[in-house]
Amino acid sequence: MDKPLIYLPSEGKSKELPFNRFLPQVSAGMISGWLGINKKPMDTILDPLGASPNAVLEMANAGYRVLVACNNPVLAFELQMLAKAIPASDLVSAIRELGDLKRGNERLEATIRNLYLTRCPGCRAEIMATGYLWNRDERYPHSRRITCPHCASSGDYPISTDDIQILQQLYRSEQMHRSRAIARVMEGNVDDRSFVEQAVSIYPIRALVVLMTLINKLAGLNLPQSRRELLEAVILSLLDEGNSLWPWPEQKEQPRQLKVPQQFLEKNLLMAFDSAIKSWSVQRNSLPFSVWPEMPDNAGICLYPGRMRDLNQEAPGLQIDAIVCAAPRPSQAFWTLCSLWASWIWGHEKASRFSQVLERRRFDWHWHTTALHAAFLPAASLTVKSIPAFILIPDPAAGFVSAVVESDAIAGYEFSGCAMRSSSEPIQLAWKTNVQGSEYKPVNVKQVVRSAMRDLLNQKGEPVEYIKLHTAALCALADNNAFPPTIQQFTNEKASEIQAILNSILVDSTFLVRLDATAQENESGFWWLANTENAHQPLADRLEVEILKWLQQDGQVSATELLQRTLQKFPGFLSPEDELISHCAESYAVLEPETQTWKIKSGEQQAIRQASSTEAARQLSRISSALRLHQAGDNPIEWFADQHTEQPVYRFYILLNALIPAEAWSTLNNNCQTIFLLPGSRAGLMKYKIVRDPALRERLKNNTRFLKFRALQSIALRTDLSLDIFEVLLETDPLSMEEPAQLSMFR
Repeated sequence: MDKPLIYLPSEGKSKELPFNRFLPQVSAGMISGWLGINKKPMDTILDPLGASPNAVLEMANAGYRVLVACNNPVLAFELQMLAKAIPASDLVSAIRELGDLKRGNERLEATIRNLYLTRCPGCRAEIMATGYLWNRDERYPHSRRITCPHCASSGDYPISTDDIQILQQLYRSEQMHRSRAIARVMEGNVDDRSFVEQAVSIYPIRALVVLMTLINKLAGLNLPQSRRELLEAVILSLLDEGNSLWPWPEQKEQPRQLKVPQQFLEKNLLMAFDSAIKSWSVQRNSLPFSVWPEMPDNAGICLYPGRMRDLNQEAPGLQIDAIVCAAPRPSQAFWTLCSLWASWIWGHEKASRFSQVLERRRFDWHWHTTALHAAFLPAASLTVKSIPAFILIPDPAAGFVSAVVESDAIAGYEFSGCAMRSSSEPIQLAWKTNVQGSEYKPVNVKQVVRSAMRDLLNQKGEPVEYIKLHTAALCALADNNAFPPTIQQFTNEKASEIQAILNSILVDSTFLVRLDATAQENESGFWWLANTENAHQPLADRLEVEILKWLQQDGQVSATELLQRTLQKFPGFLSPEDELISHCAESYAVLEPETQTWKIKSGEQQAIRQASSTEAARQLSRISSALRLHQAGDNPIEWFADQHTEQPVYRFYILLNALIPAEAWSTLNNNCQTIFLLPGSRAGLMKYKIVRDPALRERLKNNTRFLKFRALQSIALRTDLSLDIFEVLLETDPLSMEEPAQLSMFR
């Protein structure tokens, strides 16, 4: 918490590239935003991991020379092809040429089409199925997916006898097809045959026949290299579309293990050509591309097709101005598939440098720490001066964060700061390479972690998800040089020891409490302090105050400017999520859709709001008289059974915002109903805060209610009031995150 980093917001979704489901999801604008602040155009940027083509393309498009070390032949090929900005028309032309080839006496396209033919259950026309739904380990799919162009029938229908017959014919030659697919990878090496067989087995027989036919046809063609590469690109996409790692129903979770889902979708590969064309032509402008050692003269990409440690040996003292990358999660599925695909398309020799992944069954977080360190260490030692490093952790998880932070710290990087918003957005880490090396000093790990967690929670003033606690703790350990100086000393036992210390702190009920937990895992629920004496005002409340101040000062603020101001005001782990910012802004302003500008509502002027507060107090006085209750006080206003009673029946706080007054917490008790009066336009924000913050929800659960100004006005006009009726009326207009427009001054 001592080194907050201003979070760099996304400028939109990144491009949908080939193999996108396996790649780190890097939000557009984060990396180029950091470069724009910290480096000048034409500087040389090193990506030592080469895991995110989107990140590399963004840097090059922003005007930087990017040197990327990429040992994965499929990702290296993807970068090379995307840099060319392939026109969709070129891909279409190459595909047509492939489809026109003959298989026997039949065009190849027709041969493939016939494998997906089925009859529409509505009109009985012969059409292509768009896909098939399978249960794992069954020999036939249970459903076919169709969209009939003749009668508009659409949906999932039971598999037909004709569909089964197509598969039965294919199964007769299944052993031959699978053996040939395995042989292309093996080439005489029998040591890892079982691993290859397992990898090949994730392809349903129909997809395998189509893919092997296409690959065989490609191998027999005498084509110019540029033309061949177009077809290689398309076939690579089909290799991804054709496997069974497509769970059904669809899931957001990336397939990381080479395990067939319980139910999966087999796609129509003839139809998949369209999506392949779209993904390979997504880059609009071509970029200079070269292979090491030729560096581009201007902005562009230089690919080193190998390991970072090998590049370090070949280029000592190379002028590098920054290290920037997106860290990947370990992915047995993608890495294994890439080895398989490279062998099938380019041969075993080209794939051999990456083929060791076929034999590895387990990619745990400690292994990943070692693998990342193997890239970060030579990257840091490649230069003779200290340079900045910016690393994104997309889709963060505790083990993932540990692997990145530990590998950087052990590689000698000096921690410069961290910024984090929601758990669904990338964590941003800033480092500096330290040419002198860090001095390892044994520290009290438990004390460092405990202090980091306490500082985070006190400063945020709200419960947080575990991932934020974990990240704050790891960053504090890195900042204190608490990790061993070499990767050899950072054993699996050492990593487990650190995690055990974190876990021991979490179970200390005198320090932390857990709210809304539904499972035993640390990630379930929210974490909060047992002693909140030093906790700051909740972040949501501070943000509301700041946004209102900006709107009152300026009258209107663009959405972009509001986001920038917010992230500058609340850096590091305090960076508010978009949803909270929107709720705060919507409570006081209207977003103009054309200009994307927040304009303060006319009723939010201070004088108007003060008048509504005065009117609310007058309405309370009228109601108390009707109920024959004695009213006292200003704000809070209290109602007593009579003027001689010390304990009030009701206590009212008149709010003009969505902030619970600090003094209200000390007056809450079981013998008095506390009612917060607020404008209806504040109800949505208050409701959101309560839903978002389990600690706030817990404190408000007993003897507290909310009443909108408009409901109060309606009650005051009643002529039949009694305490019983009043109690019922209090519940007639509850808080909601979607408030209707109000025409009166009681907004």
